[in-house]
Amino acid sequence: MNYILHRLTPEDCIRIQRDLNEDLPEHLSHLASVRGPKPGISSEYETPYGDVWHINSWVIDTTRNHYAVEIIYGFGVNRVLLYLNGEKHLLETEYQTRTLKPLAIEDNEKKNWVKSEAVEALDVLNRGMYYFDE
Repeated sequence: MNYILHRLTPEDCIRIQRDLNEDLPEHLSHLASVRGPKPGISSEYETPYGDVWHINSWVIDTTRNHYAVEIIYGFGVNRVLLYLNGEKHLLETEYQTRTLKPLAIEDNEKKNWVKSEAVEALDVLNRGMYYFDE
């Protein structure tokens, strides 16, 4: 695990848009976003899971195609998208807390792996601001 903090660029935001539009479940297909910034807001990029701002940071591990980025979603709930070599895991806080909701992964081995990747990425992204309560 070798996550490095970087400032997002417009190119990074477009990459995130592309990654998040790939393999959308049928029930989310109507949320597919248009490539590029929102009209009239050059720093905001829409994704199916919320918005990414190119003025924010993200953490990336280029050797493994893993990254984590905060998603602007709504008041009171924070989201971080964890992208693990094509697998998307949306980490979401409980309302108005910094506690992350439990991961909805049945396979315990995979769940533990995703959780350890999330903890590692979040420690670099925002110095442990979010945490699991399990």
